[in-house]
Amino acid sequence: MASSPTVWRRWLAHELTRLRKEATLERGDVAKKLRCSPQKVGHIETAFVPPKVRDLEEILLPLFGVPEDRWPYYLQAARDARKKGWWESYESEALPDWFSPFVGLEQGASQIRIYEAQLIPGLLQTREYARAVSQRGTVERHQEQIDQHVEVRMSRQKSLTREDKPLRVWAVLDEAVLRRSVGSREVMHEQLVHLNSMSKRPKITVQVIPFEYGAHPGMIGRFQVLDFPWADDPGVTYVEHRAGALYLEEPGEIEAHTVAFEHLCALALSPDDSTTMIESVAKEYS
Repeated sequence: MASSPTVWRRWLAHELTRLRKEATLERGDVAKKLRCSPQKVGHIETAFVPPKVRDLEEILLPLFGVPEDRWPYYLQAARDARKKGWWESYESEALPDWFSPFVGLEQGASQIRIYEAQLIPGLLQTREYARAVSQRGTVERHQEQIDQHVEVRMSRQKSLTREDKPLRVWAVLDEAVLRRSVGSREVMHEQLVHLNSMSKRPKITVQVIPFEYGAHPGMIGRFQVLDFPWADDPGVTYVEHRAGALYLEEPGEIEAHTVAFEHLCALALSPDDSTTMIESVAKEYS
């Protein structure tokens, strides 16, 4: 798994919450040992801030009865959680505060399931397509900010080719994604050829829902479901809107989007038939 500080903070938050409950302790009990407020313990358990390595080693791990042979893993996770992700060096105009956590989660995810109704998912965009999207956005950016925005998007795509367990992507697209002309005809042709090329990689699956299939569960709007390497992690559902984004982590919220995605996969063309359709539409732009 890629070393994403955001994901390590999330893992530690889940683990420390689990360990505290297994030790039948309340947040107030832990706060007394740490000599802090219960609110600070809450911030650690919700991944708002990472725990200090010293607090883990001297107080929390012994308090929770964690076997000492497991301590190095927790301590290294705490060190990794305090590192700065590459995406955090960009200005907010290029990477808004509400989007930065998503990039951190994306970079440490094991799989992302995407439903998109209007445009090619960012992880599968070409540089020129991404530039055209950025230029036509509602955010008023000058050229340097547009360039940074595109660079962030291109850098995110490195998760697809990393040596240590590349990110698994399963994308279901409405036909409108292929038909909506973004940029020039040349840009669209290049983008659809690239999309087909990416879909042939072992860990990338693309399916298309044709217009003729009518109503479907994705008509409410686009969403993404992120899964992580640990079996007991329920994942996160990401829903973007004009003024920001929602990070949904309640079991019912995740299940609702997971079920919707499964229905979309069942309704869509098979991956092979989707490839044929994308090739056909690409020729229309050539």
